[in-house]
Amino acid sequence: MKKLIISLLAVAGLVACGNKTTTPEPIDPWLECTQLFDTVLVQYKAAPTREVADSIINDFVEQAYQLVVTHIDSIQTDSIVISFFYMFSPEQKDSIFNAMNTERWNTEGMQKIYEQYQAELLTAPGQPYLDVQALQQNGKAVRLSDLVGKTDYLLVDFWASWCRPCRQLIPHLKDLHAKYHQSGKLQIVGISVDRDRNAWLQALQEEQMAWLQLHDTHEAPNNPSDSYGISAIPTTFLIDRNGTIVLRNPSEEEIAEILDK
Repeated sequence: MKKLIISLLAVAGLVACGNKTTTPEPIDPWLECTQLFDTVLVQYKAAPTREVADSIINDFVEQAYQLVVTHIDSIQTDSIVISFFYMFSPEQKDSIFNAMNTERWNTEGMQKIYEQYQAELLTAPGQPYLDVQALQQNGKAVRLSDLVGKTDYLLVDFWASWCRPCRQLIPHLKDLHAKYHQSGKLQIVGISVDRDRNAWLQALQEEQMAWLQLHDTHEAPNNPSDSYGISAIPTTFLIDRNGTIVLRNPSEEEIAEILDK
């Protein structure tokens, strides 16, 4: 009988172990996102065309966004927002901050991102431009209000000497300047975010741009970069004669479509 009881207990124990539900380990959204990014980076570098590369990045951004909204209550999602904020669309940013506990906005790292988000809302298409100032090569201060209204449209280009996409954009800006400046339809102003003033001056010598060039000294309260929520460059704004922001980061084709009307 004793052996029977022991055997039954053993069987019961095995059944209990077999039926025991294991709690899945919690997902670390930041770790999952970084692993995903590493994979995407390899795919991006191997992409045969620009269109394929853009599609790979767009897919990654959507997956990163889904990780954030799915785990919105996890403090680890803050790292995703901080690292990839500049890649999210305005609609995705709205969704994230509307769902996030407001106390998180004031945590270290997130406060700067939230300030950028607020600045983007203030400089979204349809909003009036913000009047900021920056310095010419000779140190003279120029305000955007000195330029808005002088032509049909003003194109503000935030760039830097070290930014390859910024330098690649310059030939397209030269085409726009050559086509529309003389007729009074378009004026372009470049605002460099270079911390190294000498690097900016060297780039001006190399590029020989025919439009006004200014330097953001990053001094509050009229810091152009912070005022316009610049989280990535190049960033451009098309402003009409009345001072309304028409487009943010318009393509050359979008600008031409507006100016050719």
